[in-house]
Amino acid sequence: MITQSTNVSRLKQSIIKGAGSDDCQQECMKQKIVLVVDDDADIRFALNLLLRGEDYRVIEADSVKACLQLIERITPNLILLDLNFSQDTTSGKEGLKLLKQLAPKELPVMLMTAWANIELVVQGLQAGAVDFIEKPWNKRQLVNKISSHINISENPSNQDSWIAYSPAMQQLEMLIKQLAPTDANLLILGENGTGKSLLAKRIHAMSHRASEAFVGINMAAIPESLFESELFGHIKGAFTDAKQDRQGAFGRAKKGTLFLDEIGTLPYHLQPKLLQVLESGEFTPLGSNTECFAQSRLISATNQNLSHAIEQGEFRQDLYYRLNTFVITLPALRNRQQDILPLANMFIEMFAHKYNKSLMTMSAAAETQLLTHEWAGNVRELSHVIERAVLINSANKIDTQQLILEPSTRSVQSDIPDMTLEALEKQRIVNALEQHDGHLNHTATELGISRNALYRRLDKYQLISEAGEE
Repeated sequence: MITQSTNVSRLKQSIIKGAGSDDCQQECMKQKIVLVVDDDADIRFALNLLLRGEDYRVIEADSVKACLQLIERITPNLILLDLNFSQDTTSGKEGLKLLKQLAPKELPVMLMTAWANIELVVQGLQAGAVDFIEKPWNKRQLVNKISSHINISENPSNQDSWIAYSPAMQQLEMLIKQLAPTDANLLILGENGTGKSLLAKRIHAMSHRASEAFVGINMAAIPESLFESELFGHIKGAFTDAKQDRQGAFGRAKKGTLFLDEIGTLPYHLQPKLLQVLESGEFTPLGSNTECFAQSRLISATNQNLSHAIEQGEFRQDLYYRLNTFVITLPALRNRQQDILPLANMFIEMFAHKYNKSLMTMSAAAETQLLTHEWAGNVRELSHVIERAVLINSANKIDTQQLILEPSTRSVQSDIPDMTLEALEKQRIVNALEQHDGHLNHTATELGISRNALYRRLDKYQLISEAGEE
């Protein structure tokens, strides 16, 4: 007689047997991994049942500690993170703290909370979460969101958030199309919030390495003591907290693209270690005697003036030359007038979808306010303004009351010099040339004109000698 327990036993044996087969292992490798972090066993069970039915591989963590341990051994395609744990069931502090600890991994994180609190949700989104769901959830909506965010994280170009209607961005677009297919090291310059990381992902997506990994590291967020481990990796026992082997950024990038953001913040005494890898193409994980080969393309970014940093003895000139086979300068949003409204409309659509709201339009007054604002925070500031407007808006039109623009922090020149228009234009060109060390492409971008137009003005004002060689 075959009992229920016998059936269960046979089922377990078949699963174990199947797990060892080549076909099953290959199938598991194809499955997307979702890490569920929640201290409620019933919630984990329900999500496991739902997502396994959608052909996801589900891994569970019942605490912050368990999540951090798992994340060192696996790389999930998405994390479902509860905001409240047993220590504190309402404030979300534990979940927000864990979210910030997960940020360097650059994995899509969706928040889960049974406490509908807009302020808490906004804090989570600002800390790096891609979306949120409320318990109890709508099954089909949850599955669709998971699929969408995994697809976006794996295909950065699918975000369709690259707007380039302005002359400055059109010129940049032509340059990107030339540089993306090459393996040249690139240095992206631009103010905070201009979209340097988005540009790096776009270049990767347009390159022959698009099917390989894109690994981004914020250099400003790495403690000095963990610099070598984060970039080059370590083996178990290399230092006190090294519980297992860990691949660094160079190892994870493999033949893909390694993006080093905020490169200008790298302490001077650590710069030779990065330079050595760029010169030799080799690195050694901490505690290991085995040399590894760096095969990735390097893209770096900074908002700092590295030429000035070199003069001040804060940045190595030889490292600078290794980083900047070619320099790309992203223009500030105030120099991209034609892109402001298209960007705003794109953000409206994005956030309306995220917060399950109907699509909204902007009033003429709201559009005028966006066009006349200084945008000291650039595209990032515009994104936050639109997100806030969508969140608080209960109608189908966004007006000036919902924009809540911060006063500009940029200094305004109150006294215009008593100069002719030609003299003013000449002085502006001289100032831009000095700011960019005579680099014509960067100067033209800063002025919002083409390189040929800049040449004509240099000749007109006899400033050819001011321009540097390129």
